[in-house]
Amino acid sequence: MLPGYTEELTKAPTEVAEPGGESTAPEQISQRTVQAQVASVTRAARTQAGSGGVLQVVHGAKRVGWAAYELQAAATHLVQGVAKPPYAQTGTLDSLESRKLAEGVRYQVLYDRSALARPPQLDITTKLVAMGEQARVIHVAPTKLIMVDNEIALLPLTVTETSVESAVVVRSSAMLAAVARIFEDLWRYAAPFTANQDLDGNELRPTEEERWILSLLASGATDDTIGRLMGFSARTAHRRVRELISRLGVETRFQAGMQAVKLGWL
Repeated sequence: MLPGYTEELTKAPTEVAEPGGESTAPEQISQRTVQAQVASVTRAARTQAGSGGVLQVVHGAKRVGWAAYELQAAATHLVQGVAKPPYAQTGTLDSLESRKLAEGVRYQVLYDRSALARPPQLDITTKLVAMGEQARVIHVAPTKLIMVDNEIALLPLTVTETSVESAVVVRSSAMLAAVARIFEDLWRYAAPFTANQDLDGNELRPTEEERWILSLLASGATDDTIGRLMGFSARTAHRRVRELISRLGVETRFQAGMQAVKLGWL
């Protein structure tokens, strides 16, 4: 689940000094200290008291990794996530997901298409889906995400090519509700995952009807015109166009036409 939020969790973190006593070199810092700090962050984020606020920022790739682990470990019924680069180790979180699935926790994971291009990930995802993970694929996902029990979420703030350097923990709030709605919209328009996933985009290929809509879209037709020519209402035409734009991972009608041509859909 969400490879890249964590590095190898069995290695001792090297970012936080031991409290008290003499100063300790970074390479001698204990794993227990970082775990304790992250656990305190996740406990505070789950607390409903106003003193903790709705946002907590986690700094450092290893702390972010532990936050991802702690949040999923505490899940009771639902974990939703978006998987996309950057990546690091995946084994520990995948093992955790296996355990949580066995406990009856549902997983809904939306994969950026590039996520499945990482050699081990396609096999790992196939195994997790066989165990009960619900997985879908989108052309371009906007961000990484973990959301647990509709109560708390973890999103990246700063990233490098290889790691998430800081992240924000968001608990129950209007912001969390907005994140949940965005996930629902992405999930609705994403393509189902299959074990023989085509990483060149063929899993997202349009139907003949959708191809006609894209052709009209590329010609500059309005939703009213598309609806009239296709035989359905302007509202339905607008919804179908927005679905296609989302599937293509773009933001505008013009970009959708260009992307459809690039993928060989037109």
